[in-house]
Amino acid sequence: MNRRQPIIVMLVVGISMILVLSLIPYSLARNSIAQLRSMVAPGAVVQVSAPQRTSTEPAFDVAAWYAERGEQPETHGVLIENLEGTRTFASHNVDEAFNPASLIKLVTSLVALKKLGADYRFKIRVYAAGETDQTGTLRGRLFVYGSDPTFGDIGAHLIADELKSRGIKSVSEALVVSPDFCFNFSESAEESGARLARALNLGKTEVGVSEQVEGRLLFSFNSNTLSEMLLYMNARSSNFVAERIGALAGGPISLRQFLIDQLHLPASEVTIARASGREHNRMTARGVVMVIRALVEETRRQGLEPTDIMPVASDDAGTLRRRLAGTGLEGAVVGKTGTLTSEVDGGMSSLGGLVYTHDAGIVLFAILDQGNRIWDHRQMEDQLLADAIKSQATPLGVAGPTPRKLLPPSSLKITDENGE
Repeated sequence: MNRRQPIIVMLVVGISMILVLSLIPYSLARNSIAQLRSMVAPGAVVQVSAPQRTSTEPAFDVAAWYAERGEQPETHGVLIENLEGTRTFASHNVDEAFNPASLIKLVTSLVALKKLGADYRFKIRVYAAGETDQTGTLRGRLFVYGSDPTFGDIGAHLIADELKSRGIKSVSEALVVSPDFCFNFSESAEESGARLARALNLGKTEVGVSEQVEGRLLFSFNSNTLSEMLLYMNARSSNFVAERIGALAGGPISLRQFLIDQLHLPASEVTIARASGREHNRMTARGVVMVIRALVEETRRQGLEPTDIMPVASDDAGTLRRRLAGTGLEGAVVGKTGTLTSEVDGGMSSLGGLVYTHDAGIVLFAILDQGNRIWDHRQMEDQLLADAIKSQATPLGVAGPTPRKLLPPSSLKITDENGE
């Protein structure tokens, strides 16, 4: 017998065992992936609030891009990544806190949607304290109570028509409004009440403000839905609407705590002074992107799209109307601008939102630029976003055939005391 034969057999057996053992992890991995895929139904919305990040460095060099334009890279924070958080398009100073300015309105939008729901409507209730005589005069006082931040001429016209349909043409004593009542974005309840009295054309009557309401409920005026208000607020960057909605959502302290408790942002990286983004606020580019990701998830959960609460660049009226023109991103970007004058933090310009693409899905972004060169920084934000996206993906336009009407009057409603 050949003495080498047992050695050869042992070598063959050993090599075979090594090959078998090396294939086991691969087989297990394939089975695990197959099981994960089978658990996700076609068309299901995948939760992406805690993305598993890759270690791949982005191809786009943000610091070099700013340096080429004579900018100090340390005064800018940028993060551009896909919705799942697995692919980074651009990253720079992502954990440095800057003043995001009106991007805080995205936080206000998120918390308001969570707490109130997209279909929430402000109610303005109309009460009559007294009886109406044969001439159509209410012998007493008319009370108008509510805090709709977008109430104005159209709403007043609807209330006037409803009063006339109920036989009320004038008021003998007074028109009384609540302390939080506002008309055409006026901070003064007294001024708002006077404007309402003129709009209702109720004759010569006194105007007062009171926390107490009297009389019987006649009917209620119902505002636009919260989602419609948020679209207006973000498109126009309305500080007034943001402050009123933010107060209803709990105020700046509640907004900050939501980010810490629900999105797990480090407390040291979050400061919110005003729900509108005015004054001294602090967030990082990473934190802003996390808010935007949560907004995408929340809108989908409530049967909406991000375009239902944020304007489309180069399409909708507002601060984004003339942005990104000529960049190739027209109609593909949905987002929010932010601006602070040099009196706060030396000036800030910011841009945040999402980009729809053909080949990379939804891409989220936050660009924070500190300094008093507001106009220059706006141009840079548009170009940086275009350069980073178009070098790695193909934009997908989502704009409609015509710009949308903000706060559509057709959405306003009058309901009686029974809710009809």
